Amino acid sequence: MNSICLHQRVVSGLAALLFVASANLVAAPKQLTVKYDLLQQGVTIGSVKDQLTVTGNKYQIDSLAEGKGIYKLMGERTLSSQGDVAQNTLRPAHFESRQSKHPDKALISDFDWGKKVLNMQVKGEQETEKLEKGTQDLLSILYCWMWQPPKGKQVKLLINNGKKLSPHTFVVSEEKTPLETEAGTFNVIKLEDSEGEKTLYLARDKGYLPVKLVVQDDGKRMEQVITSITGQ
Repeated sequence: MNSICLHQRVVSGLAALLFVASANLVAAPKQLTVKYDLLQQGVTIGSVKDQLTVTGNKYQIDSLAEGKGIYKLMGERTLSSQGDVAQNTLRPAHFESRQSKHPDKALISDFDWGKKVLNMQVKGEQETEKLEKGTQDLLSILYCWMWQPPKGKQVKLLINNGKKLSPHTFVVSEEKTPLETEAGTFNVIKLEDSEGEKTLYLARDKGYLPVKLVVQDDGKRMEQVITSITGQ
């Protein structure tokens, strides 16, 4: 599996997450640059760089995934999400997923909250679905935790992956052993999907930033692990 596909699976895995508790908006970040390593079977095959900017009640997130070594030949994948910071969470207005080697496969979504309609452009074709409160996209879902940290034992949500809306259920638990990474050691909360294929680790001592994701796919172990954090 190449690094670009891995990034898509990783982000899709992270997409199975949302919020159930409120947090103080003042404590949420204004500007962050977060870098991750992408690993398959313990071997680094790529990297991800995410940039988050919040100005007033507007947010912008941009993500770039690149392969390393032979995986670099597969090109880059970019994700972008922009919208509002509303009711102590992120409310997306526009989402895009693009791959440099396949520009014709772009996924573009517009969230019409007034009409409660999700408009999607899927490989040039138009699709629509009913938009429900709390819906996130593949990128906003990574960072909405920093406004509303997870609480309780279970999270249910809808996520737009660019092609459709999908329901997800995750079990929330607290890890007793700190997670050691290149970016530091973190006390984490674990979110595991009901099928046991994806597990996300959020750093409680870093504003519930996602610091690691493990995906089990066809007998292979894939990971996205944080390497650095800058900003405020």
